[in-house]
Amino acid sequence: MATSVLLACGLNEQKLPGFVHISEESNVDGSFLISCILGQRLRISNAGTLLVCLQHHYQHYFNAGMRLGYNTNIFQGKTLNVIDVLSDMASEGLACKWLRTPDGLSLTEQLVEDIRAQVESNYANRNSYTILIDNLSILFNLGASKLQVQQFCQDLASLAKERDNLTVITKLSNSDIYQPTDNNVAKLGQLRIQVVRLKSGVFREVDGKLLIERVLDEGSYACEEARKEVLYKVNDRNVKVFTPGEVGVKV
Repeated sequence: MATSVLLACGLNEQKLPGFVHISEESNVDGSFLISCILGQRLRISNAGTLLVCLQHHYQHYFNAGMRLGYNTNIFQGKTLNVIDVLSDMASEGLACKWLRTPDGLSLTEQLVEDIRAQVESNYANRNSYTILIDNLSILFNLGASKLQVQQFCQDLASLAKERDNLTVITKLSNSDIYQPTDNNVAKLGQLRIQVVRLKSGVFREVDGKLLIERVLDEGSYACEEARKEVLYKVNDRNVKVFTPGEVGVKV
C-alpha cells in the first residue's frame, strides 16, 4: 500500500493544500506518487478527482492501482474523471484537438478550458476536488513554450484559489533540466516534493530520496518552511519509506 509515503509527504489528509508541485529529477521515476495520491483520493467518500494523462495513459493508472489495491474502473465516470491526452493522440492522430487546437487556442489554453469544464460539471457535487497533472514536461514535447507552461500552472493555481477544498497537483519530470520553470511553478503552492537520485547511485534497497518542503507561514517579506527527507523503495504492491541512516546508503 501507499499509506507510509503519503503520510511522509503530508498528503494523507482529506483536505490538501491548494497547490502541490512534484519535482522529478532526470533518471528517476516519481510517477508512483501520482498513483499513490490517486488511490488515496478515490478512497475518500464523495471526493472528486480529475486525472490529466500526459505521460501515461489511463490504462497505466488502472494497472498501477490494481497493484496498489484499488480499481479505478469502479470510480471512473462517478467520482473520477479523466482527460486522456495520450490516448486521444494515439487513436485520432493528427486530427486530435491536442495537436490541432480549435479557435486559435494554444495547447495549454485548450487544456485549461477542458479542465475548467470538468470542474464546473463535477465540483459542486463533491466535498472536495483534486486535479492531478501527471507530467508537465510533456507539454514542452508537444510544442508549448516555457511561458505557456508557467501560465498554464498559474491558471490552475488561480482555479484552486477560487474554490474551497480544490487542490491542484502537478509533476514535472527532468526538473533539473527545466529548473527555472520548476522553481517558478513550485512557488505557486504551499507544498513541494522533490524526487531525487541517490548520490551513491543504484542501491538494491532504496530507489531514491524525497525532499519535502512545506510553507507554514507566509508573510509579506519572509516565510517559514518545514523541510524533511525520506528514502523510498517502490515494490510491486507497495511503497516503503525510510529515514536517512535507517539503511546503509549514502544519500
